[in-house]
Amino acid sequence: MPFPVDKSCGSWKPNANSDNYQQIMEKLGVPAEMFKALQESTFPVNASLSGDKYTAKVEFMGKVYEDTFTLGVEGEEYDPTVGRKRKVTYTIEGDNLVSVYPDHDGSGTSMRVSRHFVDDDTLHEDIKVGDLEGWQVMKRC
Repeated sequence: MPFPVDKSCGSWKPNANSDNYQQIMEKLGVPAEMFKALQESTFPVNASLSGDKYTAKVEFMGKVYEDTFTLGVEGEEYDPTVGRKRKVTYTIEGDNLVSVYPDHDGSGTSMRVSRHFVDDDTLHEDIKVGDLEGWQVMKRC
């Protein structure tokens, strides 16, 4: 079954369950105070899929960010955690929504994030940055 994009709509909060997540954020250059804000934040999400067009609208720290991508085609998105744009390709691989960043930090570091639902209220994210792997869990609020 493909990743149910509409199921990702709602408000999400990072769960305490993770592995190497802080180390991954450090490797990506996310400042410690921004990491803390991420862990304490709630993220309202509105996402949709129409044909091969994936649209995600996310609220973070009082600002709304909206991007639309064609699945399988490289696009660009703004990363508010570090304040810069980056290239990304979104795909749906089975029941996973996958984003691949060939040069996430501007110095050649690649990143891959694969998301899947554990249940209706739990989203598991597997993250690989260079050779560092980890995961985090998001819970519906």
